[in-house]
Amino acid sequence: MDTKKIIDFIKKNKKPIIIISAAIILIIILLCTVKGCSNKRSSGARTNVCNLARTYAERGEYDRALNKLDAYLEKHGDDEEVWSLWNSILDMKKAAEGDGSGSFAGPNGGYADQLKIDVDTSGISSAMQDSLSSMKDALEESNKQAEENRRAMESLMKSQQQAEERRLADQQAEAAQKKAEEEAAAELKRQQEAKRKAEEEALAKKNAELKKKIDAVNEQIRQGETALAMGNIEEAMRHFNMADSSIPSEAGSSFLASKESEIAQALYEAAQKADTPEKKAQLMNNAVAMAQKAIKANPKDAAAHYIIAQNALDNKDYNTALAEMKAAVQYDPNNYLYWYNLGKIQYTLGKYSEAASSFTKSCELKGDYAPSRYNLGLTQKKLKNDTAALAAFRKTIDIDPRHEKAYLEEARILADRQDYSGAIDAYKSVLKINNINVQAAMGLGSAYYQKKNYSEAEDSYRRALTMLSPSENMTLTKYNLSAVLFDDGKIADAEKYAREAYEEKNYLKNDASKVNVVYNYALVLDNQGKVDAAIPVYMEVLKINPDHAKTKINLGVMYITLDPPETDMALNLFMQVYKNDKNNIEANNNLGKAYLLKEDYDNAVQYYQNALRLDPKSDSIRANLAKAYAQAGNYDLAKSTYTELLKTDKQNWDACIELAKVCMQLGDNAGAEKWLVYVQEKNPSYKKSEVAGLLNSIGQ
Repeated sequence: MDTKKIIDFIKKNKKPIIIISAAIILIIILLCTVKGCSNKRSSGARTNVCNLARTYAERGEYDRALNKLDAYLEKHGDDEEVWSLWNSILDMKKAAEGDGSGSFAGPNGGYADQLKIDVDTSGISSAMQDSLSSMKDALEESNKQAEENRRAMESLMKSQQQAEERRLADQQAEAAQKKAEEEAAAELKRQQEAKRKAEEEALAKKNAELKKKIDAVNEQIRQGETALAMGNIEEAMRHFNMADSSIPSEAGSSFLASKESEIAQALYEAAQKADTPEKKAQLMNNAVAMAQKAIKANPKDAAAHYIIAQNALDNKDYNTALAEMKAAVQYDPNNYLYWYNLGKIQYTLGKYSEAASSFTKSCELKGDYAPSRYNLGLTQKKLKNDTAALAAFRKTIDIDPRHEKAYLEEARILADRQDYSGAIDAYKSVLKINNINVQAAMGLGSAYYQKKNYSEAEDSYRRALTMLSPSENMTLTKYNLSAVLFDDGKIADAEKYAREAYEEKNYLKNDASKVNVVYNYALVLDNQGKVDAAIPVYMEVLKINPDHAKTKINLGVMYITLDPPETDMALNLFMQVYKNDKNNIEANNNLGKAYLLKEDYDNAVQYYQNALRLDPKSDSIRANLAKAYAQAGNYDLAKSTYTELLKTDKQNWDACIELAKVCMQLGDNAGAEKWLVYVQEKNPSYKKSEVAGLLNSIGQ
């Protein structure tokens, strides 16, 4: 109730009462004002400021309340309602600082101690109660909103933190790989420099003048490398070109090529460390040009071929990269790094057998180089040599116990072999190294699910979901989580995640995955008896894949169970599946059911017989066949079939009762009584009245 309504209320009520306290009037005005402020739902910050100011005022902390509002109004000076609240609290402060009599100043500056107002106090109480209730509701709503805001902010911060952790983890993995390759390159460089130095010393021994010229060339190269380190490419190229032009002809073409190759390598290394694409391109162009000069001087310069191969690989010119890297290993066959890079190019081109040979050669030359061993594993996996792949991944782990990707590949192979315990251990090893590896969390959930450890599977999939943003992996994880929850009997949660996966199916890249997700949602609805909701979702499956057998079977079963059953529609669906696959057990069994409903006993028997031939151990199919025989009036075959069934399942009480009925049809009352008494003795409460009625009919 606002101030105007209170005044109107006073004018309409003429019952005189004693003057009410000025403090109460001020409180009513304040509460009404606060209510107006609270009811206007703007930002959470504004609401919190109003609520805090009101709370401070109620405690008598007026300055604190006004300071809180001052801070807000400095930024939002046009907020009239907050100004109104500010004025109300200021009035309260002034009243509190008066003589404490409870009177308030009149419009002429005097005190209205004798003023009487015609007002109904019950109405005032009601107004106050309404205001207090409204204020309480507003506070609760504000607190609720604040909590939601807090949770949203926590979720956002957690998501951002996990994204950053994933980025850092990926960077660390890439950095580890790059470090290994850089260390290998550095080792190669040391070997090449040692070889060049030995060759130069051999040349220098011939005469002092040649040594002086060689030293001058080396000095220019050194200055060029220094300029590169300072980021001055132009200065570096000036020194390198001077060195190239100063190489003495009497040193021979091999020496010329080695110096040009050395310059090319310096430029190539600088290019790998360049901080901009433009600088990298400039350095690589100069490196390639110098490498080409080296090859012209000496076609067998392996390092120059390697540089040209790497440049071609960067430009996705795989054929040139392959030819140049083959030249590098041809002219330096003992260089494990060249073999490793040749394997990578061959792998990229799908030449897996050749790649396996190259990686194997690299491993032979340097057995403790983890990248070669890991890539050998990947290649063997492509070749379907899982035993060799597993051995390679395990050797990689021996070399580098923190090789996250090797553990992940080991886990996948073990899962494919149905060694789920081993897979679980390997996935856990991945997560110990990188606790936000989403592929490991998803794989761990799958492995636990296969072991029917639904609780751990659920935890793993939920863990994976915390690492994912909307994407194909998130949709598939929700799909998998729904399956786990469904099998664990958590139907409501299963439906929730099945529905969410269904709603996010457009993230999926292929129709097969979409079919699985849509079918799963339909199946969950179907199993809950939500027929009207399940049927259109099943229909959606058939729009994507018109030959989806399980959908047609499930739809057919739903049509059979309708009241009345839609038998012809069910038959049509079952027959479509049967025509595509005559050995489909479910299609044959359900065709038998449909024909039995239509009282077409010959066809019912035929399809039940087909189903039983396909699955001779199925007691349910054998029971269906026996029922078909009985309804067809072929009691001898019905008796034989029920008897066969009860040899393996003596607690099939329905079969016992149905066999007794068949015996009665055959005039074998003793046999009927035997089975009915058996049911009474073993399970007295089972269909008690029906069993008793049958026994009574035999006695009569």
